[in-house]
Amino acid sequence: MQDKLAIAELITRWTFYRDQEAWDELASTFVPDGRISISWYDGPHEGFVAASRKIAARGGSLLKHQIGSPVITIRGDKAISEVNVIIMVRAQTHLGEVDTSSYARFYDRLIKNNGNWRFVDRVGVYEKDRIDPVDVAVLSDKLFEGLDAFPKPIKFLASNFASAGLSVSPTTVLDKSPEWETLTVDRQDWLRRD
Repeated sequence: MQDKLAIAELITRWTFYRDQEAWDELASTFVPDGRISISWYDGPHEGFVAASRKIAARGGSLLKHQIGSPVITIRGDKAISEVNVIIMVRAQTHLGEVDTSSYARFYDRLIKNNGNWRFVDRVGVYEKDRIDPVDVAVLSDKLFEGLDAFPKPIKFLASNFASAGLSVSPTTVLDKSPEWETLTVDRQDWLRRD
């Protein structure tokens, strides 16, 4: 139970560090060669931290993660965890300020090294998203133009990315997709290996 509490605390700290722009602390939640694969980034965690810092320095949008309680499976010094997350972004678009909410899960591999749990990798799995106006009661039809170019579960989030000059990572995992099935099998196999 102590290990599960330590992993849950690590997951909470990752979220807090990212949202509070505590970059060094965020980097410390991963093993040295840790990776992260989310809707706009896929690669080493150091690159994610650097890119997040750069985006935050530009300003213009407010990001917040609302994290749930993780489901954790431990085998020795390895663990997998799955936790619900709502990624909330307030951003300025060409038609006004909007709030985008993306409903997803983080599916993580973790290892215990020198008594401390750290992420080996973190993968975002995307389920659905929505958009809400901040200042007006009705969104213009123009805001919905071109949304078919983006994956349906993250069309609003991806549209916000495009407005900010970012693109959806080709490795983004969508719920119930073949990539999700492969990820699930891979995680379970990894956990069983010695």
